[in-house]
Amino acid sequence: MVVFLWCWIGLFTTVLLPLGIAMLRGWAPKKARARWSPARIRVQGVSALVLYVGAMVPAVAELAGMPGEAADILRSATSPHLLFLSLGLQGGAALTDWFGRRTQPWTGPSTAQPRQCD
Repeated sequence: MVVFLWCWIGLFTTVLLPLGIAMLRGWAPKKARARWSPARIRVQGVSALVLYVGAMVPAVAELAGMPGEAADILRSATSPHLLFLSLGLQGGAALTDWFGRRTQPWTGPSTAQPRQCD
């Protein structure tokens, strides 16, 4: 069991931590930069870091040797909440990008009146 926990920590640290930090700083692959706004890339980075913390809580609680009830309370109180926070951040960033692309600023003259249909 201990080997699995260390592999879990190593995998998430090598994948999510650098990805989250890079996206938080604004880096993303060219394809993602062409499709997403810079703000969405940063929010995705925050989401990856929140997901990283949520993935670390159960493994660290187990490796720290916490008593069973305390570890269960910590796992049940933090991990699902952090997972859903991460999903909410990703969904909010996607919706913001989607609605931002749908709205176009008004480019007509400022004195233009709406047309009357008779």
